[in-house]
Amino acid sequence: MSITVVTVPESGGRLLDAAVALGNLHTKTLGLLTPQAYLQSAEVGGLVVALAADEVVGYALFGLPKRKHYVRLTHLCVADEHRGEGIARQLIDAIRAGARQSAGHQGEVPAQL
Repeated sequence: MSITVVTVPESGGRLLDAAVALGNLHTKTLGLLTPQAYLQSAEVGGLVVALAADEVVGYALFGLPKRKHYVRLTHLCVADEHRGEGIARQLIDAIRAGARQSAGHQGEVPAQL
């Protein structure tokens, strides 16, 4: 199965709604975040989703502190039926690649989150 990781646009839309729904299924382990918290993350480029056949099967909410050289991971969630497929790793790799690109230098973001 092919997985594509995309950044949720500022406007949110269908991808945002799907990420919120997936997070709500896992509140026992993740805790509850409001839809507004997801939207605020999307507005600053801090929400990525994993898509399989146009279905959201995982997401990661994160922040890139301005003066620190690390990523703050808030939520990482993969749908139960897709666990063990390497989706979490793909989400982390996409965040790492994006953080390096925004930093402008390969060495400014640690190799490990």
